[in-house]
Amino acid sequence: MTSTTVLRALRKWWWVVVVLTLVGGTAGALSTAVIAPTYKATGSLVVTYNAPVGASSSDLVQANTFAVQKAVAYQQIALSERVLSVVIADLGLSDTPEELALDLEVEATLNTPILQLSGKAGTAGDAAVLAQAYITAFTEVIAEVETPSTGGASPVRIETLQEPIAPPKPETPDLLVNVAIGLGAGLAVGLIWLAVAAATDRRIHTRDEITETAALSKRRILGGVPAAHGAAGVALISQPLGREAEAYRTIAATLGHTPDARLGVVAIAAATPRDNTSALTANIALAMNEFGVRVAVIDANLRSGRLSALLGLTGPGLAEVLRGDAELTPSLHQTEGITVLAAGKSVDSPAELLSGTELGNVVKELRASHDMVFIDAPPALPLSDTIFAASVAQSTVLAVSAGRVTTGQLDSAAQALEAVGVEVIGVVMMNAPVRGSDADPSTSLYRELQPARKTD
Repeated sequence: MTSTTVLRALRKWWWVVVVLTLVGGTAGALSTAVIAPTYKATGSLVVTYNAPVGASSSDLVQANTFAVQKAVAYQQIALSERVLSVVIADLGLSDTPEELALDLEVEATLNTPILQLSGKAGTAGDAAVLAQAYITAFTEVIAEVETPSTGGASPVRIETLQEPIAPPKPETPDLLVNVAIGLGAGLAVGLIWLAVAAATDRRIHTRDEITETAALSKRRILGGVPAAHGAAGVALISQPLGREAEAYRTIAATLGHTPDARLGVVAIAAATPRDNTSALTANIALAMNEFGVRVAVIDANLRSGRLSALLGLTGPGLAEVLRGDAELTPSLHQTEGITVLAAGKSVDSPAELLSGTELGNVVKELRASHDMVFIDAPPALPLSDTIFAASVAQSTVLAVSAGRVTTGQLDSAAQALEAVGVEVIGVVMMNAPVRGSDADPSTSLYRELQPARKTD
């Protein structure tokens, strides 16, 4: 997985990351309303050591150090069963000491003889009562522990610095904290999902990924057709100076100069039904005609007849000629300088018609009066029609749409054709991106051409 792959996934699926992040934040906010509030009341105590009258400064320092050490040691006593049992008895609680310990906290302030004792409860008042009972019980137990067995006053005293008061707001749940945690969790899930989506994406996006396909590693990339809004049309007729038209001309020129390629009869087939080759075939044929090549086109996609519909052709076509219901010459159409044999009426089992010898005779007759014959073949996967349509051609061009076909599908399509002796001489990338990191170099630099201004 490369940075380009991640950026591609981010451009396409950024909204998923945003949605998951917002869902996480919303869940965090809702949890605040569902979770029961917990209030925390805290009181402060100070541990002092009674230094003798007239003690020196060093004695006072030692006394303070002793008090700090006592404060640290008292943390364990504060959560002892002896202290907790006193709290339970004073408040009449039904909790065990272990259960009560979960609602109490004690903390010694670093390097000071100050202790902070806290109590937690479902209401602010109960929290203050619990904290006060805790401080009282703790003070009593310490007094008992520190009283000398021989009698007399204890040298250690515990004084209250701050009485616990009812807190104005609960300690938990915290709306801002929960929302922040939810947003972070949602973002993390979104990014993980994005990484998995990027790592498992096997679709072809660039021409380099085409050449990485095993069956096409040594095949030529003839060019790319830039992505356009709406259905593909005959750009050389509707927008002859547009970017798409120039892309088709480049593909036609590259095809015409493919080394060692037999270009008398060329089939153009899509890898899958998701790719439409009708516009590609029509535009390449028109481009070749602009170059002075006599071109004939056969719409061999008898299931859909897309090319015929694209050019607005009706009447008898290839299907009728193959069945013997019509003659070839009267069925031909002249469109923008090229000869077109439409598909005719759609049939349920075109493979039966295409597998006969009559298709080869049609191609041979058209080839005799034209420099090139283009066959608009059905998709290579999952139909067998393409095998019969492409088998009468000398060469085949495979078309693949960026972002729609996986490397496995393209490899299977190429292998299926070559398994029956069909020679794939090149690949055309349809719907090629013109911006971003995946921009195809053969289309991203095209500009919309404008007619030259007339000068007086």
